[in-house]
Amino acid sequence: MHDLTPLRYFRAAYELGTFSAAARACDVRQPSVSAAIARLEDRYDGPLFHRSRDGLTPTALGHELYSQAGGVLAQVSQLEARLKGHVARMVRVYCAPDVMMAPFEAGLARIRRAVARAQFQFTDDALQADLQFVAESCLPRGCGYHPLWQERYGLALHCAHPLLAKAKLTLADMAGEALIARPYCPSADRFLTSLAQGEATLAGLRVAASAIHDAQLMDLVAAGLGVALMPMSHGEAHRGIVLRDISDIDPVTRVVGVGYRKTGFAGDMARHFLNRESVVGTMSLASVAAI
Repeated sequence: MHDLTPLRYFRAAYELGTFSAAARACDVRQPSVSAAIARLEDRYDGPLFHRSRDGLTPTALGHELYSQAGGVLAQVSQLEARLKGHVARMVRVYCAPDVMMAPFEAGLARIRRAVARAQFQFTDDALQADLQFVAESCLPRGCGYHPLWQERYGLALHCAHPLLAKAKLTLADMAGEALIARPYCPSADRFLTSLAQGEATLAGLRVAASAIHDAQLMDLVAAGLGVALMPMSHGEAHRGIVLRDISDIDPVTRVVGVGYRKTGFAGDMARHFLNRESVVGTMSLASVAAI
């Protein structure tokens, strides 16, 4: 069935009159359509279109192929529609190590209800995932994105840490604390850059452990191994930690949302996830709300 893709591109070009319009309709780049038409012309030993600045004009061979291809594509579409009810639809998902899954559960449930036999396969390769749950700064290049919420970073402390007795935390309060590092998170690096204003304070910090994702990071803080820099929303995800602002530095924030590959299938999954008619464009932060 994959070999029929050039015919689909040809039909779109025939009906729409230009390769660029056909590419937009098929959700691909124009060179893909041009190359597919060229392969068909090689296969059938002749041009399918006359090209001009005004667009495409089908040749006699093009007219004949269009009349024959329509029935073939219709039969294949009917067959695919019948098979989709019996074949699992694999949705590949990537969740960044500094993002918690819980806020995305409702969206995944919407996909499960909307797509018959949907199965989710989690991957550690963001580029291969149909959907990516990531901070905007970590979105793979070339993917679409819809922000869902914005949040700031704070200092995570064990729930019985003595510093919780203070009304406000400052840089000076961090002197001598053991820090649990999160090297997978670029926002934490920006937070440390902000902390660099207090060089004397940073000189007293020591790295006690290094986590590989935020779920582990929270467990290490709850175990009393040290303090950590993490998104303030994580404080609701673990009973053993408390998140506090550091009052004398400029806040570091991030935007979290759902990314998606620019394919028809991934776009459909993002649309179901967001419960929206379309995923074209990007929502403004003024309308962002946690799902």
